[in-house]
Amino acid sequence: MTTGHDLRIARQNAGVSLGWIAERTGLSRGHLSRIERGERDVTPSVIRQYQVALQGLALVVPTTVDPEVSGTRGRPENRGEERFPPVFGCGDGVMSGTAFDMEEWLLSMDRRSFNEMAVGLAATAVIPFAPDRVDSAHVRYLRNSLEQLRSGFRSAGGGTVLDAAVRQFAWARSLLENSSYTEADGGHLLEVAAELGEVAGWAAYDANRQNLARRIYTEAELLAGCTDRVGVRVHLYTNLAQQSTYLATSTGRRGLARESLRFADRAAAIARHEPSPRMHALIALRKARAFAELGDKSAFRSAITMARRELDRGTDETDTTWAFVTPSEITGQEGLGYQALARVRGEKLGQVPDLYRAVIDDPNRSPRDHVFYRARLAGALLEQGDIRHAISEAAAVLPENSQVISARSLRELRPLRAAAERISAEEFCVRYDAAMRSLSA
Repeated sequence: MTTGHDLRIARQNAGVSLGWIAERTGLSRGHLSRIERGERDVTPSVIRQYQVALQGLALVVPTTVDPEVSGTRGRPENRGEERFPPVFGCGDGVMSGTAFDMEEWLLSMDRRSFNEMAVGLAATAVIPFAPDRVDSAHVRYLRNSLEQLRSGFRSAGGGTVLDAAVRQFAWARSLLENSSYTEADGGHLLEVAAELGEVAGWAAYDANRQNLARRIYTEAELLAGCTDRVGVRVHLYTNLAQQSTYLATSTGRRGLARESLRFADRAAAIARHEPSPRMHALIALRKARAFAELGDKSAFRSAITMARRELDRGTDETDTTWAFVTPSEITGQEGLGYQALARVRGEKLGQVPDLYRAVIDDPNRSPRDHVFYRARLAGALLEQGDIRHAISEAAAVLPENSQVISARSLRELRPLRAAAERISAEEFCVRYDAAMRSLSA
């Protein structure tokens, strides 16, 4: 349940004044102030009005905070209105939300030191003035935002949450650098900031903004390295390994596959004392894909076997939601690996289409996963010369699922677009072009 304190933090995150909210919701400033102080109940209508007022600022307004945990009623620090100084270039403390390109700024961070990140944010008015003090409520706000971002990614892909994820990550970094907090709250803030970086990086990766993804992952890795959370560090290194393999495939630079192995080896070293079978299975899968890209069939098969053996150990209480390995996932990664081996070694695809079909037939996979593997199936069929069946599979992705198709999946269908044009499959061309426009809008 959302509390008034949660709404205040959301407004604070957006960098807008209470009067700005009042002007856009039609509610009086005094009424809103009492709501944010916990003196009035938060109704669904009020939550919705805040969400509408803040839309366009790439802001997440969590709606699942337990009121018993928030504990804002009666706190001295929450009495009275939170005031914000004017933000440079944005009038009365209101961020424009359009004058600054967050992606361009993050990509230029190689010209700034790590410790200058928050200063750069404040100076360019990307992130509002941070509160003097951060407490556990701010951390809970960020963690609930994190869960909503993860949920949005699983259901609709990275492009739908990228802007919000980048903003939340940058704001968490600003809090770390500019606010004061207890040692305990600071530790929790550091952890959630690293996790927000992982989600933002993953969203950028899925949206095929690879330079941005690498920049965010690098920042998140620095944060995670300052924590004792093994899982967060392993997660980042397995994500980096996955991205390096993807880049090796898309660019033809095999050195990136070796980089992927180094990332996977780093994850394995960090996780060496962890009992989680799924975590070790995921690391094995990341190695398998890198070995396939390097053309090492024996090592690839050994890594796939290792992943299955880890999964056969069953579940453990240390398994995490991001270590999502299932028998179906191993099957899918096996298909991806064999397809890479066929390309690198000049071999036939063999069982690859059947492996992809097995994943597609798994009802427990997310819509986004079904779209991705169907796109890979279409590509495999095209490689085998079965153009019409390939286009038929690809067309099944586009009409109803355009909202969950990622830029990566659409990239897989690019050769199908050219093939469809050659055989005058106009309907597929129209659908593909529409999906491209929706992603670039």
